[in-house]
Amino acid sequence: MENKRTERRWLWWFTLILASIILYRLFSDPVQLGSAIGWIIGILTPFIGGLALSFLLLPPSRWLEAFFGKRRNRWIKKLARPLSIVTVYLALFGVVILVVSLVIPRLVASVSGLVKELPGYLESAKSWLASPEVSEGFFGSLDLHNLLGNLSQAVGDAVVKMLTTENVVSALQGVLNVTNTILDAVICLIVSVYMLAGREKLLKDVKAVLSLFMRRDRISTLGGYGHRIGTIFYRYLYGAFLDALAVGVVVSVGLLIFRVPYAVLLGMLLGLLNMIPYFGALFGGIFVVLIALLSCNLYTALGVLAYILIIQQLDANILQPRVVGDSVGLRPIYVLLGVTFFGGLLGFWGVFLGVPLMAVIQMLVKEAIAAKAKKQNNP
Repeated sequence: MENKRTERRWLWWFTLILASIILYRLFSDPVQLGSAIGWIIGILTPFIGGLALSFLLLPPSRWLEAFFGKRRNRWIKKLARPLSIVTVYLALFGVVILVVSLVIPRLVASVSGLVKELPGYLESAKSWLASPEVSEGFFGSLDLHNLLGNLSQAVGDAVVKMLTTENVVSALQGVLNVTNTILDAVICLIVSVYMLAGREKLLKDVKAVLSLFMRRDRISTLGGYGHRIGTIFYRYLYGAFLDALAVGVVVSVGLLIFRVPYAVLLGMLLGLLNMIPYFGALFGGIFVVLIALLSCNLYTALGVLAYILIIQQLDANILQPRVVGDSVGLRPIYVLLGVTFFGGLLGFWGVFLGVPLMAVIQMLVKEAIAAKAKKQNNP
């Protein structure tokens, strides 16, 4: 027993010294650190994708496994896990095929049409702002005419730049690299299947490795925290997706009633942006109202604005609390802090996952405060 403790202690110190040397070498050269992290992430991309996919598919797989396990047929009960995994991936492939065959072509056509019409919308706005009844009033003092002129020029330059030879060559190179992408996707799929099928064995292996450095009670505590963190992410991601889908469908129907061009595209875009707290709904709503103003008239834009405001209020006060639930439980100031901080730190993924990450930090801080208070009350 004493020899085992000594070996564990020496292993701990050896690992600590080796990690310290590696971290020192990396942080002494930030460029080398960034390239090393990018290189490691590039190699592990299929495995990271497989881990993320298995993480997202675990709840429906568990539910289906329990469902098949309650059947009377002996073979169905025996094959509950394989049947659940096959069913989940068949549903996933069905959704992907549906999106690729039906949604993407229409989406591409709508985006292409919107890009072609955008310069015309800007010119219409410039003409409206140049009219005497507008240019001599409040809008004239804001110099919006010159601002829109600069914006129109920027849009034109961007379209021309997109069609340069260099970008066309880059697009062709991207097509040539599609083989690597397909290979990564296949590896990602295989990894996710293995993780779903043998998740208990993987957890057992992780615990065995952690037992070299930690006591069993700490491993159990760490597992409890992992389960709670996973629950926060599950509830937020699934709830936010369902909420965005509902908002996108309702807004699309409203835009169709108002006869706004590209209603489905704009509605689903607003729904997706609604997954970003505060900022997404604000900028998405402004964009949709501007398109309604430039493509229709002022009264239609005001109607669209009122409709979006009503939908956003109903969503924020009724739908989101019921769909997302209390898994986050963050105050608005902490939501803004999480989106701003993690957005600046991690970019798009930081903005998208800033809320659940902030919720995890809040949970850990509350646990630390409660543990300290309990220790003070029971010395």
